[in-house]
Amino acid sequence: MNDQVPDILGEFKQLQGVALSSEAGEALESTAGLDADTLCAVASVSATQLRNIGDLLSAGNLERWYLVTEQQAYYVSERPLERRRLVALGEAVKSPEATSKGLHKAAR
Repeated sequence: MNDQVPDILGEFKQLQGVALSSEAGEALESTAGLDADTLCAVASVSATQLRNIGDLLSAGNLERWYLVTEQQAYYVSERPLERRRLVALGEAVKSPEATSKGLHKAAR
């Protein structure tokens, strides 16, 4: 997955930064202009909580998720087989679902 982070950033104009993270939240690779350490750590803590909610609902494995505020959008694509996670930060958009799906596919 080396060198894939910059390639992914080039595919999505609305993204400001992308980071590759371990499951534990350690930033392994990232683009400039992004506080990758903090973003990856928060994604790790959040993923644990979302996974627990999924388990309670018998919803299956957590695959991808996103959070959109008035000013920013945060995207996460889980990579359980690789024991990694792709985290991205971008501007708020009207269709975060499309960006989330595209990011998840592009990182495969």
